[in-house]
Amino acid sequence: MEIKRCIRCVMPENYPGITFDAEGVCNVCRYFDAKWGSLLASVEEQQRSEAKLRKIFEAAKRKNRPYDALIGISGGKDSSYMLYLCREVYDLNVLTYTVHNGFRTDEVNARVDKLVKVFKVPHIDCYEPLARELAGVCMRKTGHFCSICELLMYNTTQVIAAEYNVPLIIMGSSSRTEAPPPKHLNPWDPWYINNVLKGEHYQERLRCSFFARNYVIKAGLAQLLGRRRLLLLPNYVIWNEHKIHEQFQKELGFDFGEEHSDCWATRIAGYLYAKKCGGTAPMVSKYSMLIRSGEMSREEAISRLASLDVSEPPPELARFLEEYNMTREEFDEASERSTGDYMKGMSKLFNTLRKRLRGQAI
Repeated sequence: MEIKRCIRCVMPENYPGITFDAEGVCNVCRYFDAKWGSLLASVEEQQRSEAKLRKIFEAAKRKNRPYDALIGISGGKDSSYMLYLCREVYDLNVLTYTVHNGFRTDEVNARVDKLVKVFKVPHIDCYEPLARELAGVCMRKTGHFCSICELLMYNTTQVIAAEYNVPLIIMGSSSRTEAPPPKHLNPWDPWYINNVLKGEHYQERLRCSFFARNYVIKAGLAQLLGRRRLLLLPNYVIWNEHKIHEQFQKELGFDFGEEHSDCWATRIAGYLYAKKCGGTAPMVSKYSMLIRSGEMSREEAISRLASLDVSEPPPELARFLEEYNMTREEFDEASERSTGDYMKGMSKLFNTLRKRLRGQAI
């Protein structure tokens, strides 16, 4: 059966949290227009936004700390462009790091090495042996495995920022450029993870890992007291993906490939999300975001949708099953589970607040 879609983007009616108004436009499009419409439509607004950004950067520089800002680089398009802007356009003295979670590819590791050399920045490689194991626990219990990596990246950022007394943490993600699944499908907060790991045998090893503390509370206090600030760079400047791809292909020979191609299991994650989103592939959300930003036509998105098939898991599943000693039957059974049993109390509150702070509609 043909699915009803938003008349402006391509979000389908059976996607979690999607509603249509009387004109047939989805709630995400309306929310996007209210939050980002003026920035995208007005040159004057873009200039005011960048002026605000420069003031934030100048304030960080005046603190005279060893580094002005901390940037995590994955080798993907957003972190690569973020590093370019911070070094070449805004002349920040940045400290960079990469989180090795067991899912990175050799190609993106090579990209990171090249970025560090080209932009001449100090770099820290962070390894967490527990990450891969804990991802397997999440998969078996909740039907997904990305939560561990999300929390690991957050915690690692906070640990390094505190250790080096960095006043500004800069990220290349934003509700204006990213199209993540609904919050309840991929919670990553420490309260949720603690609930998932309750009864598991990892407690002593967790004490000596990046998962040892609740860094959400520590980060909130640091921001409240003015010691550190988190900045989402795409909220302040134009972020055109086509131009980013073109720039890095021409200057550094990078081919960023698919969304989140820095993870070899990303298509497995997409398959699992689709099962919980009415059969909607994650790229449908991404195409819709590009349409709202004026980077893709609806006609092109519809054409691309014809080639998307998430009815069967991708070839990488064989490697995944071997990594976690799972049978296909065990994987299929686990994929029917949900996060609901583990999102309680503080976890629910945190995800509600985070959605509002990040400016996400669903």
